[in-house]
Amino acid sequence: MAKIVDTKEYLDMVCGLLREGHTKVPVTVAGSSMTPFLHHGDTVYLNPVQQPPKKGDIVLYTRPGGKYILHRVVEVRRDGSYIMLGDCQTEREWIESADSIHGLVVCALHKGQMLTPESPRWRFFATVWLHVVPARQAIMKSWKIIARK
Repeated sequence: MAKIVDTKEYLDMVCGLLREGHTKVPVTVAGSSMTPFLHHGDTVYLNPVQQPPKKGDIVLYTRPGGKYILHRVVEVRRDGSYIMLGDCQTEREWIESADSIHGLVVCALHKGQMLTPESPRWRFFATVWLHVVPARQAIMKSWKIIARK
């Protein structure tokens, strides 16, 4: 029988490994906020944050209440704060500083395919997808209709 692990405890452990300098720490994606780039059950690999994240990067961070979130950086502000957004979302989230960011996604296993920042799919979502935020819901709805056919 598989042991069920509390998500917060697990991600606390992952963050501990990152603080110790471990690289390519695997984390299974839970939820759909990063769809269509990542899906529930995909695996991301995290490295410690060595330099401030930049626009388009995917990071693991905590909200003020302590909940872990995996989203994309959509804006780095002059005051050192960040605007974050899941790829399936249209509501941006502000985080005060890089102190809330624990890891940087360096590659991902999506539907059996390893994605890196150099892959076309990754580049598309890190650049073009960031510019179509107002149209995301309509694009996703259209895509689901096309995918069914």
